[in-house]
Amino acid sequence: MRSPRRRNARAGFSLLELLVVVVIGGVMAKLSMGRIHDLMSHQRVSHAATAVQNDLEAAFQIAGRNRTPVRISWDASVQQLLITDRAGTMTFRRTNLSRQAYGFASNAVTFSTSPVEVYPNGLANNALVVTLSSNGFTKRLRMSRAGLVNAQ
Repeated sequence: MRSPRRRNARAGFSLLELLVVVVIGGVMAKLSMGRIHDLMSHQRVSHAATAVQNDLEAAFQIAGRNRTPVRISWDASVQQLLITDRAGTMTFRRTNLSRQAYGFASNAVTFSTSPVEVYPNGLANNALVVTLSSNGFTKRLRMSRAGLVNAQ
């Protein structure tokens, strides 16, 4: 009786096969890096716009709840949005929009007017437009005097 023949099984990959896989992986990574960077920039701008929108809406709620005027101010030197009482002694909210927090350059965030007073009756003394920009992506928040915040 003949013994069954065993084929010589190859254990592993050849160097050429491994090199082809690494080259294909490198090409795919290089092609996707630009798109990933754009997506991350877009997400940073969107998240920062949502944070600012929440703060602007909260300013009207705080003014109504405390029955005292609230001040919305932008400190460009440290890139912070502050919601304080009128005298500036009590801080209700502080949002950092600097390079460490959202990756914005010093001129990427602009406020049309600062400070804006929000009164307990639900009206502000001025409308406000906040523009957030990073790597070609821009979000514009418009706050009306009545507290309606619209993101574009």
